[in-house]
Amino acid sequence: MSFQIMHTFKRNRLSLAIMLGSMAGAGTLLTAGVQAQEEFAAPKVIEEVVVTGRLKSVASSIVDERLEIPYSADFLGFEAIERAGDSTIAGALRRLPGLTLIDSKFIYIRGLGERYSSVTVNGAVVPSPDLARSVIPLDLFPTSIVESLKVQKAFGSSLPANFGGGAIDIRTKSFPKAPLASFSLGTGGDSISNSGLEYSDSSIKPLPDAVAAAISRYRGDISQSNIFSTENDAGNNTSAQQAEQIQRNIMLSLPRDISIDRGGEPDQDYKLALGNSYDVGYQWLVGGSISAALNEQFRNRDQSNREIGSPETRYADIKRSTEEERRTLSATLGAEYGNTHAVGASYFKINHDVKDASISSGFDQNNSPVDGNQVVRYQTRTEERELDMIQFTGQHSLEGLERSYNWSERLGFLESLRLSWFYSDATVTTDVPNQAVYNGSRDINTGFTQVSPAPAAGQHIFLELDDEEQSWGGDFELPLLLDVGELTVKGGFAASEKQREYYQYTVNISTTGLGSSVLAGEPGRVVSDSNLGDLSNDFSASLGSNFGTESYIAARKLNAYFGELDWRVNENWRATVGTRWEEFKQALLTVDLLDFTGSSLQTQIQALSDPAQRFAFVEDDWYHSAALTFSDAGLLGSEEYQLRASFAQTVVRPDLRESAAVVYIDPQINQRVRGNPQVESSDINHLDLRAEFFYENGDNFTVSLFYKDIDAPIETVRQPGSDDNVVLTYENADTGDILGIEFEGLMSLPASLVKIDGLFVSGNVAISDSEVSIDTTNNVLTNDKRRLTGHSEYVANAQLGYDSPGGIHSASLIYNVFGERIYFAGVAGNDDAFEQPFHSLDLTYTYYPTDTLSLSLKIQNILEQERAFEQKNSSGRNVAIIEQDVGRSWGISAKYSY
Repeated sequence: MSFQIMHTFKRNRLSLAIMLGSMAGAGTLLTAGVQAQEEFAAPKVIEEVVVTGRLKSVASSIVDERLEIPYSADFLGFEAIERAGDSTIAGALRRLPGLTLIDSKFIYIRGLGERYSSVTVNGAVVPSPDLARSVIPLDLFPTSIVESLKVQKAFGSSLPANFGGGAIDIRTKSFPKAPLASFSLGTGGDSISNSGLEYSDSSIKPLPDAVAAAISRYRGDISQSNIFSTENDAGNNTSAQQAEQIQRNIMLSLPRDISIDRGGEPDQDYKLALGNSYDVGYQWLVGGSISAALNEQFRNRDQSNREIGSPETRYADIKRSTEEERRTLSATLGAEYGNTHAVGASYFKINHDVKDASISSGFDQNNSPVDGNQVVRYQTRTEERELDMIQFTGQHSLEGLERSYNWSERLGFLESLRLSWFYSDATVTTDVPNQAVYNGSRDINTGFTQVSPAPAAGQHIFLELDDEEQSWGGDFELPLLLDVGELTVKGGFAASEKQREYYQYTVNISTTGLGSSVLAGEPGRVVSDSNLGDLSNDFSASLGSNFGTESYIAARKLNAYFGELDWRVNENWRATVGTRWEEFKQALLTVDLLDFTGSSLQTQIQALSDPAQRFAFVEDDWYHSAALTFSDAGLLGSEEYQLRASFAQTVVRPDLRESAAVVYIDPQINQRVRGNPQVESSDINHLDLRAEFFYENGDNFTVSLFYKDIDAPIETVRQPGSDDNVVLTYENADTGDILGIEFEGLMSLPASLVKIDGLFVSGNVAISDSEVSIDTTNNVLTNDKRRLTGHSEYVANAQLGYDSPGGIHSASLIYNVFGERIYFAGVAGNDDAFEQPFHSLDLTYTYYPTDTLSLSLKIQNILEQERAFEQKNSSGRNVAIIEQDVGRSWGISAKYSY
């Protein structure tokens, strides 16, 4: 028993020191080492730090959890997030070692793509608003709801077995233990978005009732001939001209106010939070909080694209602007009974709307600069995402029940039993009301612009996604004090059910045969009421994208049980073993919304009888983990150090449509994609080694080694075909592996060295290599061996922080860079395409004139870096295939908090 008490005391004392050294406000304490140790030992100084250093209790719990958890994990508290000035969780996570951000949405952990990571909110699975994938885009979540972020990089049995690079858990703020009131407002902008593209909100409308009625009445075919036949077969005496008028009325019902104009406004940001807790007696504490936030942002995202084979004659310059609006509402209720029981309820409603306008002009295989005729493409698109989630949680201890119920001595050990449970019900919707795409041309000599005379010169696309997921689970933890140490027995269960519906309608506008007098100008003028209302103008309409398999319904079900033994042999040695059993079920049914004969459904029913089909499948297996930890003091002068080793077996499963034999357009990359019923789940073996050193003044550093062996990794490849007929599909590569090392540390800078009191530096570096081997027999890949898609050989973060001795000023200079990473695999003799390193340098500064008021400034991308993607073609020439402006952004804000 003596080693346990001593171990706990030392751990709590050390975790407080690390907390002070790691979080905002720490620089005040990080002076000379002897002075810091003396201040740490004095209770009255610690009390003062809690008041003036703006530290929260969560910082202590984060460090304590990192030290206590038997598996390698990294944590980020909301103080550190606020200090860095990141507005979304995606942006905040790139500060952690080995994590890179892709497309401002997805996090790659240790070089493995988004399919290799899982995301939970307070331990519960959350549905995804992504139109093509079940992975959650992390730009959906604002940092204002976050208490802390946990990234576990080594698998433990309590985690989902679908584990590759790591598991991200978003821990949200609970009810406050004291009165809380805060309000903030801010504004901002960037160097390239003073004026951009915008369009009228009147074009943002769902599928018109007239179109929906026509699809039903004319059974998916709104051609003039079918309208004529249907009406006359129904006994309506309809002429050809009347049939044409009916079709024209369908087109007139479409929202066509799609003219793109110039505009743009400064950023706006508002946040409000209120909360309190009350001691109602009898050891009961109850409380609640409510918070709301609104953020609006306008950005230009201009870019240039060049074809790899003929970059001088086949390229496009794209003018693009995005308007983003985020609305967040959250509420929490909770109750605690002493230290033995706690229950809570949380509600979140997050809306994220992105309004996108772009005009692309350039040349292709049919239009060259010599001809003087440019290809022009106009697009307006609004994506409306909404998350509604309610969660219930509970933690319970049986402490004190022996005295209350006079248990026998044999049952006395149950007093140490701890129970926890959760239930989550979440719904995500994503709507794209009227994505309008029109193709045109421009004479570069005269400037004359017109819409192209083509069968589908214009398209109006309506997308709807509903994704619901319920998850629940519970676990127990029972410490047992034995003669050979302390053994903690853990176990539990987790379950989830997911239902997803995705529907897409496409209305095509044909302009074939129209003269230049009608086609002249931009799309909004060409498809005006006057032009469409004139039957002498030969417009026509059709439905569908020629695939018919974009829409689908899908379901997933997961049942899992796990157990773990955690044995503390003594204060130095700790061994942990665990196992998890999972049963995973997935089913997908494509829906041809224009097929009223039932033939497509019958085809799928027949396919389900094929033993090799993957429309519906069931997998179950055992997944094991083991970890060994050695803790002591004194090595390299540390107050405490830990050496960890762990091994685990996990799986990564195909996404919804990847294993179904359907062809669809991926709306994110605008490419045709074919599912592959032969694609299988990938088994992964993990080996992790980690050494952590902690010092009493808050300094610390960590070194981690990791290796992952992937059997049959799932890769995106291009099928054989011409450049005008690109089809992507999924295949299992033969093998894949990744090996790497991570360094992380924080160090105070003594005033005697830098002549400034309150400076500290922190940072992390990840260096790794990967290889995937894939058979190129059935595809046109150039390289049969290459790095994993999205993998960077190095990722680095560094921060120089300053906190004035009086706590009035706080500043950070933050640097982030990733090495070049594969954007997509090269084909037909062209090398793989690489996204080039992006050197991000940000500055944040906060002034605290009073204990309740703060003023902040942040500047991001100080170096004004551009995103660049390069590829070497079959002739050996390096081509910048994509270049995108990012600009330098800035923001100022004021916050009042009580």
